[in-house]
Amino acid sequence: MRKCVGRAMARQTLHLLDQCHRTVFHSLNSISASPLQTRQVHASMLKSGLFNHTHLTTKLLSLYANGFSFDEATLVLDSIPDPDLFSFSTLIHAFSKLNQFGQALRVFSRMLAQGLVPDSFLVPSVIKACAGLSSLEAGKQVHGVVSVFGFCSDSFVLSSLLHMYLKCDRVRDARKVFDGLPQRDVVTWSALIAGYSRRGCVDEAKELFSEMRKTGLQPNKVLWNGLISGFSYSGFYSEATAMYQKMHSEGFKPDASGISSVLPVLGDLEDLNTGTQIHSYVVKQGLGSNNCVVSALIDLYGKCARPVEMSRFFEELDQMDIGAFNAFVTGLSRNGLVENALKVFRKFKGQGLELNVVSWTSMIASCSQNGKDMEALELFREMQVEGVKPNYVTIPCLLPACGNIAALMHGKAAHCFSLRRGISDDVYVGSALVDMYANCGKIQLSRICFDKMPTRNLVCWNAIMSGYAMHGKAKETIEIFHMMLRSGEKPNHISFTCALSACSQNGLIDEGWYYFKSMSREHGIETRLEHYACMVTLLSRAGKLEEAYSMIKEMPFEPDGCVWGALLSSCRVHNNVTLGETAAKQLFELEPRNPGNYVILSNIYASKGLWSEVDKVRDMMNQMGLRKNPGCSWIEVKNKVHMLFAGDKLHPQRSQIIEKLNKLIIEMKKSGYFPNMNLVLQDVEEQEKEHILCGHSEKLAVAFGLLNTPAGTSLRVIKNLRICGDCHAVIKFISGYERREISVRDTNRFHHFKDGDCSCGDYW
Repeated sequence: MRKCVGRAMARQTLHLLDQCHRTVFHSLNSISASPLQTRQVHASMLKSGLFNHTHLTTKLLSLYANGFSFDEATLVLDSIPDPDLFSFSTLIHAFSKLNQFGQALRVFSRMLAQGLVPDSFLVPSVIKACAGLSSLEAGKQVHGVVSVFGFCSDSFVLSSLLHMYLKCDRVRDARKVFDGLPQRDVVTWSALIAGYSRRGCVDEAKELFSEMRKTGLQPNKVLWNGLISGFSYSGFYSEATAMYQKMHSEGFKPDASGISSVLPVLGDLEDLNTGTQIHSYVVKQGLGSNNCVVSALIDLYGKCARPVEMSRFFEELDQMDIGAFNAFVTGLSRNGLVENALKVFRKFKGQGLELNVVSWTSMIASCSQNGKDMEALELFREMQVEGVKPNYVTIPCLLPACGNIAALMHGKAAHCFSLRRGISDDVYVGSALVDMYANCGKIQLSRICFDKMPTRNLVCWNAIMSGYAMHGKAKETIEIFHMMLRSGEKPNHISFTCALSACSQNGLIDEGWYYFKSMSREHGIETRLEHYACMVTLLSRAGKLEEAYSMIKEMPFEPDGCVWGALLSSCRVHNNVTLGETAAKQLFELEPRNPGNYVILSNIYASKGLWSEVDKVRDMMNQMGLRKNPGCSWIEVKNKVHMLFAGDKLHPQRSQIIEKLNKLIIEMKKSGYFPNMNLVLQDVEEQEKEHILCGHSEKLAVAFGLLNTPAGTSLRVIKNLRICGDCHAVIKFISGYERREISVRDTNRFHHFKDGDCSCGDYW
């Protein structure tokens, strides 16, 4: 009896085990399973003793990986006593497929450390991981593995290497791999041709295109689109449009990808005629619902200065897409309609449109580029409150706003953010930081940021040179210029503008002529209007007004407002009526709506007491509806930027500010200072002139700073006009009397006041 019961129990146990094994095998052989099902299978394998079978455990690992349970998959791999190639390959394939490239490379490295040899099926996934990380070093190491283990004749492996080198911007290495391919299909040809076109290698791309056709292979739409988008990316707009037309002429119907690539190019070329033809084609082909095409059309009309057509097209959209929205906001801003852009932004944000980092960054850039610096700072704050993380594009768009109004604390906060996010080493973020600190008066911090940059491009060199020039540091500007040349970086027209500007700030006439002449003679760079403007400023500020005027007359092209404006400003400094009238006459034709030119001419007349001429100029302004731009200064106090206007009567601390200034002026008079009434270019009583001088915005800003900061705190002021001689003398005195370092940035340069002296040496 007992034996019968024992046999029955044994049979039942074997049956249960067999059933359990069948369930496990069935689950392991399924393509997918839920995380819960996978964990149940895992438990069953542990209970049944099947976990020691490497083959079955690898299948379990695959289930975890396919279900994105990478931690569990890694634990399973760790628990296998002797994992084989298939075990590692399963996890590496999964990591690579799901863009977990760093993990894929770590597992691959571990596999090699255990002495396992990869096969030709695994290597492409590893190469894909290197490409995904744009890690050239890792890619070269894997290339070495390919050579060691004899995969150099495998077309699939070599094709993967080719794509990896292109992703790492190593087109020459990609070409070497391509030349070694035993068989080339249209995919590999397309990849290399597109790589050359993206780098702007027009001749090489066309030559390869021709070679491919000679082999009997014909281009497909992917190749055509690659050429168009590549030339567009590298700035060869005419080549991109020519390639689009060639594709069309050869009977290929452009698809949404090709159209969305060529439309922005037509916008850059301002070729509205061809753009509208393609718009008609889009309508006929029924491509008007494609989001990329819609965004590209909006971009086209925005770049071609057609805001009305752009707005109409945007408003007629059946369904709102974030790409179209971003293109529309950018288009409005590009056409000077930043207020409209802000309204649209607020409207759709209020309606619940999910704005992305591009939306916020575009709006911040629009405000920063159009004089709405305070709004840009507020948008950056809102962006973070909404949970949208700024990126390496956002920070360079924000930092100019900080620099424009000397919002140093906001700029430092953005710098700290870039450090936390690990994007401070980006070359454009670094350049923007250099520029921001220079604009905020902290040229030493600007240089520190420059010196710490791991890589530098021409933008970085120009940024630090521009900063030094703005601070009147000609010696340092010239040193950086030659340091750049020694590094192998070639200067461009902006580099020479910086060098010439530094010379003009310091009256270095001989040095200025040297750099002006060396542009074309030694560097093959054609002189531009801005270089002539710098030379006119240099000569005329040094009192060589006739020489500056002769240079203008001998220019190889028509002088613009900047050139004549430089002469007019210097005529004001030297009170030269004759040349001032000549320059003003030209400016009235070039810039009839610029009130600044009329004001400067009026000031020249006033300095000579020609009040009837002053009245004539003012009558002209009144007839044209022009008003003088009010003097305005900004100062940052307690992390907040404050704005003060000339003669400001509405400021809440007005009485305290005036009282502070009056006390300072009394002390100054004791020291022998008296207000320079000649700088009040109005026909009024002497007492009224003194009152007007006291109300200049930079004086008000400095007094405000003195009242609201602890003793010894440095002050930073930005002025929207050129600082006058009286304010310059007053702030010099204040810096010594109050023992404060005060920096004032006007439209011309920085003035650093300390111990009663100014860094400009009274030459500005």
